[in-house]
Amino acid sequence: MNFLYDYFHNLLERIKYGKWGLLLLPILFSIIGVYIEISTFNGTQIPFENIAVKNVLIPAAFFVFGFFVSVSLWRRYIWRFSVGGKILWNKDGFSFAFMLFALAVVLQISAIWVDAGWDKVYVSSLGGYYTEDQLKTIGGYKNEIVMLKRQLTIGGVSFQVGEIVKVFFMIFVAKLLTDMKIWGRGRIRLNGKFFILPLLAILPVGILAFCMPNYSMAMIFVFVLFFMILIQEMDLKSRLPLLTLVAVPVFAVFLISNFDKENYLVKIHGINRVWAYFHEGGTGNEQQNEALQAMSDGGIIGKGLDKGTIKLRLFGARNDFAYSILGEELGMWLLLPITLAMFGFLFSCFWIAARMKVDNRDAMLAQNIAWGVAIIFSLNILFHIGVNLRLLPNTGQPLSFVSSGGANLTMNFFLMGMLVQISSLNKGEPA
Repeated sequence: MNFLYDYFHNLLERIKYGKWGLLLLPILFSIIGVYIEISTFNGTQIPFENIAVKNVLIPAAFFVFGFFVSVSLWRRYIWRFSVGGKILWNKDGFSFAFMLFALAVVLQISAIWVDAGWDKVYVSSLGGYYTEDQLKTIGGYKNEIVMLKRQLTIGGVSFQVGEIVKVFFMIFVAKLLTDMKIWGRGRIRLNGKFFILPLLAILPVGILAFCMPNYSMAMIFVFVLFFMILIQEMDLKSRLPLLTLVAVPVFAVFLISNFDKENYLVKIHGINRVWAYFHEGGTGNEQQNEALQAMSDGGIIGKGLDKGTIKLRLFGARNDFAYSILGEELGMWLLLPITLAMFGFLFSCFWIAARMKVDNRDAMLAQNIAWGVAIIFSLNILFHIGVNLRLLPNTGQPLSFVSSGGANLTMNFFLMGMLVQISSLNKGEPA
């Protein structure tokens, strides 16, 4: 009965007090994303039914799910037993957040080591789904074979596992941070648990991301964890060792940039992208060079809607380089307000988290989840724009709500469902 009570408790208040205005910009961005996808079909038959399902119906269903499942359930439990104040459990038992994390690990394992005869990836140039063995016989499809280890195909629907894992990972980290703040009486304190947390949270999903390989997603996991801890209340003694960790990636990038071209490490996919960023002649810059050309061709006023040409030859145009496609067709005079709207949306996400009234454990968890939602959206938008402008190495991160529908768009609306629900806890404030 407690489960049902938690599920439906205060549902009307959540509907009444939720800041529904938060949805206006994501919906606008999604409409722009649908246009980008349709415009890249270049005279071929447009699968409107498929677009409607993956860009509208599935994201809407996940938004409803994220909104209706109360945040308190992520902290509470199915099996009740007492094991004391442990990291993964508290006095009530297993948390739903931990179960989501376990499911995330299972999804990663399935994507990497599932039966190759069952796991398939969609190859647009061949017009169908193919297994790893089939692609090996065709030849020339190394990238698609790598993608097989990053996604699953269930019921004919192929989805990126990392996008789901990223969200489940964030909820799990929010739960752990909440427990740590409760034990620290509202603050994160430098003790054994402070160092155990990153290992418990990052090692399973991080190692499996490297096995895929999906180095950019592993990097996102690290950034989500880092910023979610950094944003917590803690004394300087606890914050200093965290800040010193920033030197690790800086030193690693410095080493990679000075590698010789013949160094065997440069041939590794993720390292090659970082190395190529510092060497114009290196392989791996082609996509970003094309993206910059699209921005240059668009200039100030743009070529006009559906008059862009680079999107027809740029691999990943509707996903990894959506921002450049907009730049070519709309020009800077329209791209700039869209960019400002994105940063305004990010400000709203952080504002919801900052204005939370943390007066109980559920509100504390809700605030941590709100921080996590804002951080995920920020990383996606900043990395995507940075890559398109060649300010960062190519990471393959989608532009939140704009990049082609799929697991990313679906989980974005799941996050929005939770964020609108969390915003309802600030009752009486203007929407």
